[in-house]
Amino acid sequence: MSADVDRPPSREAAPELLVLQRAEDFAGWLLQRTHRWPKSVRFTLSQRLENHALDLVETLVVARYDPRGRRARLDGANLVLERMRFLLRLAHDASACPPRMLETAARGLDELGRMMFGWRRHLDGKAGDA
Repeated sequence: MSADVDRPPSREAAPELLVLQRAEDFAGWLLQRTHRWPKSVRFTLSQRLENHALDLVETLVVARYDPRGRRARLDGANLVLERMRFLLRLAHDASACPPRMLETAARGLDELGRMMFGWRRHLDGKAGDA
């Protein structure tokens, strides 16, 4: 097994690679936990959250490879993050999402939001340099 494959990207990696890795990690973490939620919310809130997490990863992948639509995609991804925040709070209110999971998820979503903002600032800086 190669050490390069298992090594996380360095801090010098492009912002989009770091955001993509974090979004993928978050989606995997969320998918592992929502399947344990009560049946009463598993096919409503859980399904919506899972779909939003996967949509977020897909949107970020498309943003990476679509330079013309990148800013619009990042705005759309930010909207998905906000929807996920609301759904998590609803799940917590429905006693499906334990407080500890809510806190971890909120921190993860906040970090993703900050990273996407950094990507956006990086893009704005590139546009200003040209």
